[in-house]
Amino acid sequence: MRRRTVVKSVVAAAAVLVVEGCGSDDSTTSAGTTGRQQGGPGGQQFTAVNLNTDGDSPGGANTADVAAAATAFLATLTDGQKAKVVYEFGNHQARQTWSNFPAFAVPRSGMEMSELSTAQQAAVDAMMQAALGEAGRLQDADIRTADDYLHSLGGSGADGFGALTDYYVAVYGTPSATEPFMIQFGGHHLARNLTYHGDKVSQTPQFVGSEPVSFSSGGATVQPVKAESSTMFGMLAALSADQRKSAQITSGSYEDLQMGPGQDTGDFPAAAGLPVTELTADQRELVMAAIQAYAGDLAGTAATKLIDKYRSELDRTRIAWANSTSATGEHSYIRIDGPSVWIEFVDTRSQSTPNVHYHSVYRDKTNDYGSSKPT
Repeated sequence: MRRRTVVKSVVAAAAVLVVEGCGSDDSTTSAGTTGRQQGGPGGQQFTAVNLNTDGDSPGGANTADVAAAATAFLATLTDGQKAKVVYEFGNHQARQTWSNFPAFAVPRSGMEMSELSTAQQAAVDAMMQAALGEAGRLQDADIRTADDYLHSLGGSGADGFGALTDYYVAVYGTPSATEPFMIQFGGHHLARNLTYHGDKVSQTPQFVGSEPVSFSSGGATVQPVKAESSTMFGMLAALSADQRKSAQITSGSYEDLQMGPGQDTGDFPAAAGLPVTELTADQRELVMAAIQAYAGDLAGTAATKLIDKYRSELDRTRIAWANSTSATGEHSYIRIDGPSVWIEFVDTRSQSTPNVHYHSVYRDKTNDYGSSKPT
């Protein structure tokens, strides 16, 4: 099996180039697969980092099932397709290539879903079904449906959106129950980076978003980020006036995510906001509900163990907000910041639809890309 190597060095910083932004987003982006720096307005620095350190995962992964499904998918590919899909596990820059921008603005690693046969697409779906719980699987489908909806609206750039044309799949390393490998799936408003090593698993960095936040498809209302938005805004709504004031970040600019694509150096912003220790028992459970909306996307026992880990760190966790606490307010920004967990949620201006839309990133400071320290 031939594997591509896009970058041979894991130390480096690529130069900044600027590309035209997506017709749907106004946020930052990450680097492309060949070391070219991609960017939204103003561009964004990309730094290749060493991810070969063992991550702090509580375990419980169904790794054998995921490896079997990944192997079955790879078996459907021709040699030419494998050359596009399969990478060395140590190809860290390619592993860091993910974004909320559409693929025509930020080229992805791997192979476009539209280039796969129906049977091969089904094999990708089976692989993701093995890795994710029901909530995660349904969310991925809804986010991709949102891209079809945007395509149906027409207008500048809309022909680049789509549930197949804007989503890519890549596999890093050889799927194994014991040796490390990674599955990467994503496109516009979606990034799944799933790294396995024995019973350990990392599902971060993880990006989910939705434009619009709600729409009709097939006679049903679709809200791809409903669980995340409702729990994050519900967490804020339960605060008293004094608590809300203590949780507010009043300095700096929070028009989009601070630790979105391209932010892989491990340098997280300084702790800010309201300590969870100052919340009531009921309010603390609302924080956990918000965390679960993200961490609960994993399949089975791994999700349970991970949520238990974050609960054990709750007394060292803070919640914060900036700009607005309204679910429809432009640039409403919410954060959960713990020893391990990092979650950001923001309402950002849309260009393809009239209202705000959602961006959200979930990272684990001790386990991004399956690594305990990214640098």
